[in-house]
Amino acid sequence: MATREDCGYAYAEMRRPEAPAAAHESGLMSAGEPSVTVDAEELQRLLDALPALVSYIDSDERYGVVNRAYERWFGEDSGSVVGRQVREVIGDAAYAAVKPHITAVLAGRPQDFESPLTYRNGRRRHVRIEYIPHLGASGDVRGFFALVADVSEQKRAEDARRFLADASAALDPVQGRDAGFQRVAALAVASVADLCAVHTLEPDGSAHARVVAHADPAKAELAARLTRRSCPPPAPGTPPSPLHEVLHGGHGRLLPDLAGHALAGADHLAALRELGCRSAVIVPIRGDGCVLAALTLASAEADRTSDAADLAFAEELSRRIEVALQRVRLYDMAREAESEARRRFLAEHEARRAAERAAQRMAGLQRITAALADALTSEAVARVVVDIGVAAAGAHAGAIVVTAGDELECLMEVGHERNAVERFRQMPLDAALPLADALRTGTPVWLRSREECSARYPHIASAVLSGATVSLCCLPLVVQERPIGVLRLSFAEPRPFDREEQEFLVAVSRQCAQAMERARLHEERAAFVERERRVALENARLYREAHEADRRKDEFIAMLSHELRNPLAPLTTGLELLQMSAQMSAGERADRDDRQILATLERQVKTIVRLVDDLLDVSRITQGKIELKRERLDVASVVEAAIESVRPLLVQRGHDLVLSVDPGVFVHGDRVRLEQVIVNLLNNAIKYTNPGGRVSLACAAIAGDARIRVTDTGVGISAELLPHVFDPFMQARRTLDRSQGGLGIGLTLVKRLTELHGGRVEALSGGPGEGTAISVWIPLAGAPSAPAEAPAPPALPPALEAAPPRATTRALHVLLVDDNVDAAEGLRSVLQLHGHAVSMAHDGPAALEAARASKPDLVLLDIGLPGMDGYEVVRRLRAEPELTRSYIAALSGYGQDQDRRRSREAGFDAYLTKPVATEQLLSLLDEAAPRG
Repeated sequence: MATREDCGYAYAEMRRPEAPAAAHESGLMSAGEPSVTVDAEELQRLLDALPALVSYIDSDERYGVVNRAYERWFGEDSGSVVGRQVREVIGDAAYAAVKPHITAVLAGRPQDFESPLTYRNGRRRHVRIEYIPHLGASGDVRGFFALVADVSEQKRAEDARRFLADASAALDPVQGRDAGFQRVAALAVASVADLCAVHTLEPDGSAHARVVAHADPAKAELAARLTRRSCPPPAPGTPPSPLHEVLHGGHGRLLPDLAGHALAGADHLAALRELGCRSAVIVPIRGDGCVLAALTLASAEADRTSDAADLAFAEELSRRIEVALQRVRLYDMAREAESEARRRFLAEHEARRAAERAAQRMAGLQRITAALADALTSEAVARVVVDIGVAAAGAHAGAIVVTAGDELECLMEVGHERNAVERFRQMPLDAALPLADALRTGTPVWLRSREECSARYPHIASAVLSGATVSLCCLPLVVQERPIGVLRLSFAEPRPFDREEQEFLVAVSRQCAQAMERARLHEERAAFVERERRVALENARLYREAHEADRRKDEFIAMLSHELRNPLAPLTTGLELLQMSAQMSAGERADRDDRQILATLERQVKTIVRLVDDLLDVSRITQGKIELKRERLDVASVVEAAIESVRPLLVQRGHDLVLSVDPGVFVHGDRVRLEQVIVNLLNNAIKYTNPGGRVSLACAAIAGDARIRVTDTGVGISAELLPHVFDPFMQARRTLDRSQGGLGIGLTLVKRLTELHGGRVEALSGGPGEGTAISVWIPLAGAPSAPAEAPAPPALPPALEAAPPRATTRALHVLLVDDNVDAAEGLRSVLQLHGHAVSMAHDGPAALEAARASKPDLVLLDIGLPGMDGYEVVRRLRAEPELTRSYIAALSGYGQDQDRRRSREAGFDAYLTKPVATEQLLSLLDEAAPRG
């Protein structure tokens, strides 16, 4: 087993900056290598100070060195761990999870992974583990170093945030309240709690469990039994249980110890303990001014107790459920209103159809009568009856069958299959069939549906109502009280054959006067089908558009999330490094240079600001709130400034830039906005061209316009996407790494800013892999009336190093009001660094009290304060006679024109948008100094 001294040498060698990703045995180093001597006791003290587990494990998987964190994690002296095997110390379950990684590191491969582990003492932790192999001089693995950090709280916070988003999406008003509760409960036990329950108050005062879900499938049956069990109201003279307190309008309750609670015997608490829960929170779900239900989230973890954060989380979930319930109520109201409107529409429609049918029947009878006047033969009559009468009756098939001696003859038919016509000819007169019955009895036969046909003709129903026929009628043709034939009409839908319809069809069988009606009904049916077809096509188009809009929205949200996380990752890392630097000793800090970290933080903050600015620019242009500051510009100077802005990205991607810019091309435009147009075109070309490609920029005066053309040898644009490249949030499909970045609004800004200048844009591409060319045309400026001044050189980017403190005319007393404590502390540090006295308040009433007491020269006032907002605070400050000379500036995360206008109307002297730059703050101090 390796000694502590051996481990110390190896650990020191591993930490050398030039050391590889594996530690070497210092005792076997060559004489030419520098030796590193680390005192073993000193190393042990350093390791013991770390909160994470740090240990050295030899090739037999036995601990050689451990730090004191093992005592806190496993409850035994760290010295007793040394010499024992890993499996014995951490337990079988945890060892099974890490064994593959131990095998890998003992094979010389470093390991870095995260995993939830259940340790020997039963405690479950989510840990981040790093294994670093310890190599001897000959390259053999002597053991490895283990660094284990508990990240359970971070994972729990991530699960909570993800759960709130999933829960909001699960609360669908279409599915109803109980279905939403079920889905939220299922999500809760899958991520943030071991048990989730929703109770409502019954009329008898008992609490009924509408939903109970448990994370342990083995306890699902027990949870289902509890769902059917009610908690009775407290007996007179006894205190109510926490559940009943919440249901009767109380605030949320935090129950950190269910077993030790004063009312541990209450039914609700007893049920929670029966399900293995140790702590819980209960919060009300409100609506319409009362408590609708109570939400319970409980934990079964032995080493985790519900706290105020859990209560706040449950209350936030409750608020989201309340909003969803309001949506359910609104949805139900809308659905009831829609149902009533539909009922009225159908009633009115049916009344109109009834009136129309009556008029049609009358007109049809007249036409059939006129047509029959020219029918001189039975065949002609049959033709009139079938050709006109079938359509008039609304039947899908019809036939005239007459007697010919002892047989039946089909004079005319329409709509029947050939075998049906053959059956008419072969049908015996005494057959038990609807047609034969009508012929024998001389009375109509009405079969309103398949069911009625089956009841009257059970053995032949399938033959009678075949194909599309659903109902039929057989009308006898009676001459001098003697049936000579039958008019058979078949219908494709159930028919009630009410009194009016029966009278009409009998009249048709007698007079056959519906020829023209058939044509008219067919035209109406064709028109109806065409309308339905057009509606179906329009619905399909609207569905495709809605589906495409929804897809683009989802892609934009994913892009925005990705683009914001990119700068947030180095910001987080940089802050952690600065925090580590702050914890170092003075000597260690003297050897560090944090300027690179600060430069990284500055770049990433600028990236976030640029993303927000691009989004705001699209919104402002859409609402017509962009005002151009026009001047006579030489396009070449604008191109030069744009190239300087994109040069770092150009160098990074290794592209060749080919320029062809004609001198003396002048336009009348806004320098900043035109530079923004060219920068966006170049950024797109650079990002969508593989490294080592070529980007070309040409500018020339053509037919009264300045044409700026950016061409690349990049990925190209497909034919179906090309007409939409200037639409907001439109991008080509990307790979999962999203290496090009962006939100899909760069070309949208190009198009709209160009149109504001009276110009136009065009995109051309030969297809995927063929590159892209985007051209911008802007009208040329006329000749100047006087010599134009040389344009100011483009502003240089701010230096990466922080500017030294700059003193104003005198030291001011500043009152800083912001409910964001971290933001307020940051501004206070900046102000104090520049020699100003600063007092702080975090809400409206405290701000008023502090202002009256200190009479500040300058008040920096956040608008979005809780309770009393910044507008109300500034109005009250302006009403104080002693504060009339105070300079008051607004702080806000909003920067729209209406926000600035409202701040001026409220009484603010200035308006600053967050984050506030130091130079902007110092300029404000210069303005405020003369006022005090």
